[in-house]
Amino acid sequence: MKFSVVLSSVLALAGSSSAYQFAKRHSDVESAISSYSASARRSGASSTYSIAKPAKTLNANESAIHDDYDFIKPQAFIINMFSLEQEQTFDSFNLTQNITIPGLSPVYSEIHCNDNYTLCQVTTGEAEANAASTISALTLSPIFDLSETYFLIAGIAGISPKQGSIGDVTFPRFAVQILEYEVDAREMPENWTTGYFPLGTTNSSQYPVNIYGTEVFELNVNLRDRAVDLVRNVTLDNGAEKAEDLRDTYEGFEGFEPATRNVSVLTCDTLTGDTYWFGELLDEAFANYTSLITNDTATYCTTQQEDNASLESFIRAAQYGLVDFGRIVVLRTASDYTYSPNYLGDETTYYFNEVSQDISPSLVNLGLAIKTYIDDILLNWDDLYSVGAFEADNYLGDYFNSLDDYVEERSWGSIEWGTA
Repeated sequence: MKFSVVLSSVLALAGSSSAYQFAKRHSDVESAISSYSASARRSGASSTYSIAKPAKTLNANESAIHDDYDFIKPQAFIINMFSLEQEQTFDSFNLTQNITIPGLSPVYSEIHCNDNYTLCQVTTGEAEANAASTISALTLSPIFDLSETYFLIAGIAGISPKQGSIGDVTFPRFAVQILEYEVDAREMPENWTTGYFPLGTTNSSQYPVNIYGTEVFELNVNLRDRAVDLVRNVTLDNGAEKAEDLRDTYEGFEGFEPATRNVSVLTCDTLTGDTYWFGELLDEAFANYTSLITNDTATYCTTQQEDNASLESFIRAAQYGLVDFGRIVVLRTASDYTYSPNYLGDETTYYFNEVSQDISPSLVNLGLAIKTYIDDILLNWDDLYSVGAFEADNYLGDYFNSLDDYVEERSWGSIEWGTA
């Protein structure tokens, strides 16, 4: 059963409180509809959004549809970035309920949930702007109560051939954003090894002076390790002959042994940037930046376009209790290598565009890892996850200590809080 509600901008409705708190003040759906419709008329909004009527309870043994309206309060929420990742989720779970809220991607305009709304999924669209917009829309939606939800950001990524192999499953503790100055490599000083250098500095070895706050996010290690332990018990897909042939091209090159082995589960860190880059010198430069910005705490292995944007949106929601930042796990499987020692210089673009890198094991393993971790949440909700059995004992959050209710020490960063 569905009903239609005219909604205006979430921010316009929020006023001095969150949109979620605004909605929760209403005792029933008719009152909420009336208030939202009135606000929509005042703001000139005219779009109609179809919202599935959610379960009144999270108990999977009870009916998903009730006469009385209640908030959708999922136990788990999967976040994919584009269609191939989304398909792995759809293949693993029966997500029959479709929900549309304002602010989602025009390409991926629906949230999908199972019949009892204990599990939901959204696809953000690719790159940072899409990710931030979608996650902000989700966390600010008055339709959801996400305060106890576990989130899995699940996608594919490039991998450094000095850190891993095609198809590897990686779970980061740190997500690092590429925020640097860039000088044309043809015009950089002769003694420089890269044209990238941190903001406010004069060379690539200096710690950044100007801090935006999205440079580094640290996630819950205990929860990450739970996911790692679960997936390490799964038989992963090593890929077909194409993947084996690609791994073989790294044989004999010193330092590239990780690229030649069969798939495994890694605990290494991820790098966010909108530019789809490739090449040995950039791989080295960004590995050095990851180490620099975290005081040698993080180890870069994967590169993708969305995670810091999603995590910044989650941070802002967590500051108002809309989500629990300690209940977020990032999963990235390796779909391609960032470069090859066989193809450097003039051959770099040939390697990127023409050499066949087998994406299939990364997608298969993404689906396996998603299902393994999410099934664990749903199966052990009452005994483990609802009671916070994997609460963090490491620092959580961003550079600015935005979540000061958590552990207030970190091993990375070199400025005092609030001085940037």
